[in-house]
Amino acid sequence: MSRLLEGLGPLELERLAGAFESGRIDLEGDLSAVTRVVARELAELVARELRPLGAQGLGPRGASVLLRTLAAERRAQRAVEERVELVWTDPEQHSARDTAVVVRGLCARAQRDLLLANYAVDQPTSDEARARGQGLWAPLARNMDARPELRVRMFVNVGRDWKDTTTESAALVRVFVERFVRDLWPGERLPELFHDPRALLTRDETSERACMHAKCIVVDGAEVLITSANFTQAAQARNIEAGLLLGDEATARRVIAQFEGLLDAGRLVALSA
Repeated sequence: MSRLLEGLGPLELERLAGAFESGRIDLEGDLSAVTRVVARELAELVARELRPLGAQGLGPRGASVLLRTLAAERRAQRAVEERVELVWTDPEQHSARDTAVVVRGLCARAQRDLLLANYAVDQPTSDEARARGQGLWAPLARNMDARPELRVRMFVNVGRDWKDTTTESAALVRVFVERFVRDLWPGERLPELFHDPRALLTRDETSERACMHAKCIVVDGAEVLITSANFTQAAQARNIEAGLLLGDEATARRVIAQFEGLLDAGRLVALSA
């Protein structure tokens, strides 16, 4: 049904429905009558698609109900499309919104709660690289320092080299936190950090090691970015990355609930040096 009269928007469909209700047009699809209701360039399409409905026994009242149902469906679809934006990184950067710009905006406008899940972070080895890395985190760090009430939870991956079977997990955790604070985090107040401890299992302990691989940002339970991009310079400036930004509270709440469920189950645990 959704493909019927697909060239018409909600207003045109409702105008047609009203014309059926008032008797100005019928299902014989008279072109001159239809032209008085919709634009001339659409009239032939409308007349052609209305005729089979009449042949199938649909009356004017049924046609009106059908058209108003289609109008409501298309209005709802437009509302969804307006809440969903394509977010993209590539060397050309055409019409989609830039990942780095979207991420900075989300981090800067959070007021009460921000949840960030990420797989990889930069590991700078020079002052220049360190400055670039801190630049990524600066909008969030500034916002946290300016808003003591803002709660930020970060879910990160802390893993070990597959060949490493001797280093204590606590030592790897300590190194991750120290490097994050020293090399990447430019603020005074730190976010709450969590990880999946399965990423630290050795090959002697399991042959099916797992990791925290999700990448998303949820702001104030109202907006959510689901993306392939890590919180790294490469992902936000050079790679080809794709994501969707949704201004949808129900989806945002569901994403938060997923992570909180893993916390409650002990699958994700607090990270501390």
